[in-house]
Amino acid sequence: MIEIRELITVKKIVIFLMLIFGMNVMALLVPCAEGDTKCVIRGFKVNGEIINEEGSQDIKYIVHFINNFAESGSIEIIGYTDSIGTKRHNLKLSIIRAQNTAKILREFGLNEKFIISKITGEGENFPIDTNGTVAGRYNNRRVEIFIENIKFKEQVK
Repeated sequence: MIEIRELITVKKIVIFLMLIFGMNVMALLVPCAEGDTKCVIRGFKVNGEIINEEGSQDIKYIVHFINNFAESGSIEIIGYTDSIGTKRHNLKLSIIRAQNTAKILREFGLNEKFIISKITGEGENFPIDTNGTVAGRYNNRRVEIFIENIKFKEQVK
């Protein structure tokens, strides 16, 4: 059985590989998609405005690798909710989630040379899972971080 510490170490390595080389390895284990352009951060409680500890750790690792291996780029952040609540409430909550994620990126040290170009919310639109189950609703309560126009540092060999 894999211990939590080992899982976190594996997760760090896979995030690194995906951000640097665009590898889509163990996609369920990490928040980033192939091609280093999109990271999905899950971990909001129902009506929660701030990401949980595990999601915060994912953001911290993403910031670390962006700062260490990229020279510049822009970031777009989109917040989402599950379908519980009114459309108006969910839209407002999704924007707050995106804004808080942008704030956390900076608090964790995202270099100022990386521009946060857009912060928006989509409410309950575009679910990635069913809203008919607890697990599905959890997956829909998310923030997507798009890393665009990224210029990687030249690696010393």
